[in-house]
Amino acid sequence: MHKFTALEKMAAAKQGFTIAIAASDDPSILKAVKKAADQQMATFLLYGDIDRLKQFMKEEQLTEDKITCIHAPSADRAADMAIEAWKSGKAEMLMKGIVSTDVLAGKILKDKTMLKPGSILSQLAIFDIPSYHKLLFLTDAGINIAPSLELKRKILDNAVSVYTKMLHTEPKVAALAATEKVNSAMPATTDAALLSVMQQRGQVTNCQIDGPLALDSALSAQSAAIKKIDSTVAGDADILLVPEIESGNMLYKSFTYTAGAVSASLLVGTKSPVILTSRADDSTSKYFAICFAIAAASLA
Repeated sequence: MHKFTALEKMAAAKQGFTIAIAASDDPSILKAVKKAADQQMATFLLYGDIDRLKQFMKEEQLTEDKITCIHAPSADRAADMAIEAWKSGKAEMLMKGIVSTDVLAGKILKDKTMLKPGSILSQLAIFDIPSYHKLLFLTDAGINIAPSLELKRKILDNAVSVYTKMLHTEPKVAALAATEKVNSAMPATTDAALLSVMQQRGQVTNCQIDGPLALDSALSAQSAAIKKIDSTVAGDADILLVPEIESGNMLYKSFTYTAGAVSASLLVGTKSPVILTSRADDSTSKYFAICFAIAAASLA
């Protein structure tokens, strides 16, 4: 997790955030909250079953100086209350607890007031993969099922906005497909090629993008050299843009379960990042998701 140390330092350098957590009555969430609160990264509004929250607070030896517990009779109601706190300005950020992503995303999309103008909601993950030489971003593995070219451009805009805010430099984006050759029978290749041309023509900004690139070419300089791919992105990608949700989901889980990656995930395209956790995530991933959101956010 040495690469995530940089993420942790970015978050620790920022203070003053309040995070509202929807359906937070889960021990792994409280462990993550404790670690973030101990480092004074944020204060927290915890919505959920008050008895369970108090029990987990006691187990983690948490006090209420940085944490406020608010009773909600159900996960659905907890999500409504946390979103309202976020919308009203009581909290700068929203975090998903043990409520489903579909439910939380649906509530955000139904209102739309917390979306950035002209933007869409998309998922952005960050990985510390032991075998890769730097932090790696992946989008969109969780929200948009089969995005059109225009939606892919907006998904990319969301990812690039977060990356540049965190790292203050232009990312190298690999638009992924199964091959580097453009093939009209494979829409992923044509969309990737068009995005690359759009970047060259100034229609996509603040990044370098190349595509179509197969995964090995995006991540392995040796593979790119063998294939004679002349690209500043190949072998050194910062962001992987997947063609659709199935490949993104499989890639996300393969990084986690077979490559030993530690991951964190956000919903982006909103006025501030939404911390996206899975119920299967351990407290370490949930803690780093908090770090990711803080590093990507601004108090302005």
